[in-house]
Amino acid sequence: MKNLVITIKTLFGLEHALKEELIELGYTNLEVLNRAVQLKGSWEDVYRLNYRCRIAISVLVEISSFTIHNEDDLYKKSKKIDWTSFFDVNKTFAVKGAVFSTLFKHSQFPMLLVKDAIVDVFRDQYGERPNVNTKAPQVMFDVYIKDRSVTISLNTSGLPLFQRGWRQETGEAPMNEVLAAGILRLSGWDKKSTLIDPMCGAGTIAIEAALWAADIPSMIERTHYAFKNFKSYDEKAWEKVQAEGNKRPVDLGFDILAYDIDGEMILKAKRNSKVAPIGNMIKFERKDALTLVAPNEKGTLICNPPYEERMGYNVEELYEKLGDLFKNSFIGYNCWIISSNMEALKQVGLRPSKRIKVFNGNLECSFRKYEIFEGTIKEQYHDSDNIEENPRETVKKSRRIKSVPNTSSFDKIENEEKRIEKRKRRPETERKSQDRRENTEKSQSSEELRSSKYGKFSKYQFGQTSAYKNQEEPENSKGITEKPNRETQSTPQVKKEQRKKETLKERIERIKKGREN
Repeated sequence: MKNLVITIKTLFGLEHALKEELIELGYTNLEVLNRAVQLKGSWEDVYRLNYRCRIAISVLVEISSFTIHNEDDLYKKSKKIDWTSFFDVNKTFAVKGAVFSTLFKHSQFPMLLVKDAIVDVFRDQYGERPNVNTKAPQVMFDVYIKDRSVTISLNTSGLPLFQRGWRQETGEAPMNEVLAAGILRLSGWDKKSTLIDPMCGAGTIAIEAALWAADIPSMIERTHYAFKNFKSYDEKAWEKVQAEGNKRPVDLGFDILAYDIDGEMILKAKRNSKVAPIGNMIKFERKDALTLVAPNEKGTLICNPPYEERMGYNVEELYEKLGDLFKNSFIGYNCWIISSNMEALKQVGLRPSKRIKVFNGNLECSFRKYEIFEGTIKEQYHDSDNIEENPRETVKKSRRIKSVPNTSSFDKIENEEKRIEKRKRRPETERKSQDRRENTEKSQSSEELRSSKYGKFSKYQFGQTSAYKNQEEPENSKGITEKPNRETQSTPQVKKEQRKKETLKERIERIKKGREN
């Protein structure tokens, strides 16, 4: 069959990197999906994609797709599939997948329906059924349901393809091999220049880099694949695929350097590299990352530092020192950091020229590029994670803020005198209108002061005794209620307001007399 619909699944953020890898392998007419790339091909292509793809999690082959309207439809249409054409009754199997539909109340129930359909088809034809093994099945089916659309596929990989076969030992927080291969491609490393991993751990990034640079298939040490248990398995086609690519270490002509401050981790990394057929292509050495110096003028550095407090480091301080290391010791390099600690990344103190969202397990991470070059512009040494103020908001704020001159009381008196002299020189009509405006403004400010200080009391209630407030307001001859005359009252507040009504000139005279006394 040459028109198989093949879906290559990957991690979030690596879809286009996978597409680029497939193009290098000679594939065209590619469709990028969410966490996957789809193409059409043969069973030989299926073997090749499993063996050669470094950024693939699994390779699926579609066997049926249909529409359902209820739960019973899934069982009925699944039972129409000839499951016996894919594997023998003596093989174990499992059904897994993802469900995004309101037709099912439980996400695992559709898998049980498909499993029952498979068992019933075998029982009807052979009188016996295959066994289910959810932990290590020989044959695995993938069910994907979106609303009413169902796609059932054969998982030709079996166990996830990040299980390469060469990693025997791990560190405290090991990186997924597929992610390591993915960020190597995302970094733009040319496979011709120096590559440095200053915190290598178990050596995942460095080993994946060596395999890629030497064109050694990523799965060369893996022997188990689900497609070997299918009835369609073609051993000759598989042998043909295995003959592709390199199988031995090569002299790269440049260095791949891996360092770690923990000597035990260096030993684990060396053991892993011996399982992979890369010989001495990587130079492992115990060193503190913060003491490193670039061995040449250009290269790529990829760092996977701790995301949380561990190894005796204050994480934010560590990231700050990494930024200083890049600026002082790796001029000419492209330095990359992958981390889920966004606050710590701000402490690097450099403006990243590129940011890529990826996932390390369940952790959302940022993969950031820092281009370090001599005579760098000022902006490079400024962290762009700090929130920049909106220029429009700045203008609005500047308009609201009024500068208050630091003037003494004597200066205020002189200013008042100047205003009075200036007003005297104006025509009488203009002077009177000016006086009316000022008196109106004063009365308004006086009203605002009382309302803000005494709440809901009206101006006629203020300063009056409770007995007066209970009296009815007298009416004049026109039947209009007269307001109490505040000037006839001698309360302290009334006296205060009477002082406010004095003219500006009288106020100035009073202030001068007070200063003389």
